[in-house]
This record gives sequence, C-alpha cells and structure tokens, in this order.
Amino acid sequence: MGEAARDETRPGRLGPERGLTVCERLLDEYGYEPVREAPTELRLRNCPFHPLTAKAPDLVCGMNHAFLAGYVNGLEVNAVRAVLAPEPGECCVRLGPGDTDRDDGGGPLARQ
Repeated sequence: MGEAARDETRPGRLGPERGLTVCERLLDEYGYEPVREAPTELRLRNCPFHPLTAKAPDLVCGMNHAFLAGYVNGLEVNAVRAVLAPEPGECCVRLGPGDTDRDDGGGPLARQ
C-alpha cells in the first residue's frame, strides 16, 4: 500500500514531517484516527480492529505493527519507524523517529 501511495502521489523524497502528513491521510481513511503529537510523531487514537483485541491482542497488535511498518517502508519515509507503544483504548503502534538506515524489518525500533 505504501508503494502504491508513493506511485500515485509521486511525493519525491519524504522526510519525517512530510512523510507523516502523507501517512495521516491514509490512516484516517482506515479509521486509525491519527493525531500528531509532535512534528515527527504520530499517535493512532483508534484501533480499527479493537473488538478483536480482547480475544487475540498479540495477533492484532502484531498485524497492526507489520501493516504500518510495511506502509512506511513502501512509502519510503526517511527517519520514521512503526514502534509498538500500547496505550489503553488506542492503537498499539506509534509512528515516530527512527534511524535512517533501513533493513529488512523496518529498523531497530520496529522490532521492539
């Protein structure tokens, strides 16, 4: 999905702030209710799969984390990573600062 969004919008090089703005649009469409906590941090106030979290929280959070890490990777947003950061009543993933070196897992913060 990130690659498709990149192909569609052709945003050029995406730094953290501009990249998160692009992410906000899609995540709002999918019901995550993104909120910018800082210029380079995005908190997701809603989990679209919340009813399932009571039955399988590890599965749902893992799925959200993989989806968001893959989206950011495909969109090629520099210095932003999907990080597991559970908060009661919100999505368990936050998008925030990470190192600029990419690897196969979305960066070291993505695996925490």
